[in-house]
Amino acid sequence: MSDAVASPADDRCPRCCGAFRCGMNAPAPCACSTVMLDAATLARLRQRYSGCLCLGCLRVLATAEPAGPAVLAARWG
Repeated sequence: MSDAVASPADDRCPRCCGAFRCGMNAPAPCACSTVMLDAATLARLRQRYSGCLCLGCLRVLATAEPAGPAVLAARWG
């Protein structure tokens, strides 16, 4: 993400509070569809946060969690 000021249409990541553009309703696949999270991590995220996390947080969580059956992070929020 650039250092530009977030526009009103930008979202805030509930984990890091950073601005990002969620692509869930965009015509092209959201960038988060490239992140693989195991089922247990995805379940914990759904319990802890409402809404989508930014791509940076999803990548950190994907590398920090133990490997298990992977699922796409897209449209989890």
